[in-house]
Amino acid sequence: MKQIFLELRHLRTLIALKNTGSLSQAAQHVYLTQSALSHQLKALEEQYGLPLFERKSNPLRFTAAGERLIQLANDILPKVIEAERDLSRVRDGDAGQLRIAVECHTCFDWLMPAMDNFRQHWPLVELDIVSGFHTDTIGLLLTDRADWAIVSEVEETDSIIHKPLFSYEMVGLCAKDHPLAAKEVWEAEDFANETWITYPVPDDMLDLLRKVLKPAGVNPERRTSELTIAIIQLVASKRGVAALPFWAAQPYLERGYVVARKITHKGLQSNLYCAFREEDAQRAYMDDFYETVKSQSFSTLPGLSVLEL
Repeated sequence: MKQIFLELRHLRTLIALKNTGSLSQAAQHVYLTQSALSHQLKALEEQYGLPLFERKSNPLRFTAAGERLIQLANDILPKVIEAERDLSRVRDGDAGQLRIAVECHTCFDWLMPAMDNFRQHWPLVELDIVSGFHTDTIGLLLTDRADWAIVSEVEETDSIIHKPLFSYEMVGLCAKDHPLAAKEVWEAEDFANETWITYPVPDDMLDLLRKVLKPAGVNPERRTSELTIAIIQLVASKRGVAALPFWAAQPYLERGYVVARKITHKGLQSNLYCAFREEDAQRAYMDDFYETVKSQSFSTLPGLSVLEL
């Protein structure tokens, strides 16, 4: 049998499994497929000749061997992370600026906590959000008015690097007593005679329109609002229907303000990426911010899936 050496990636996997209690969620946290994560764990168990957790337990329970490795991970990983940051500061300096541009009205739900986390490790990096919502965030990068952008599509541009953040599901929202609440899945024609409440953004930024409605020749009447809570209020009062990310709608679903329904049988998936200038790729804090945003998002937002570039 080929010998497997214990590596940092193994410890990160075990911590993710401990924190989530789920193979599928742990895989997302460490940006692996569930199959790859299972293979990694099985190889470790074969190496030590011991099971690391009880597979049929719910919630998942670690064995004594698994708990010993978890203890090791808790001791080592924080020191490794801090040492890597210290080395980066020595190499690159710990000061700089990071101006963030967003084209997503719901991005602040997960971006602000990630920024707070990042500031704890890079206090001398001037972190700021470029005021307003922008339809040309790449243009802001190219004209040095932003340093890091959140975008929904990859547009190949010279000197700009794109990296995947995550994929998420868009859900249809309506009032609890709306006729569409009786349908578990909405198709394009269900929107035909409804008022569709959206953010005030160009049509090419509306995935529901691009991927579902337009191909079916459906173009419903529209009403716009800048604020998520205002959209929810309009939907709850039966002024129309909406489509929002599940993680943005979840707090209002839990309070029973509105109900959510799947859009098409395969679901409506949307993606988010980050973009930054190639010349800034070597700045250590840029990579650390990317990892912080991904980790924070997968830890706190429900229903995310790993996105490949």
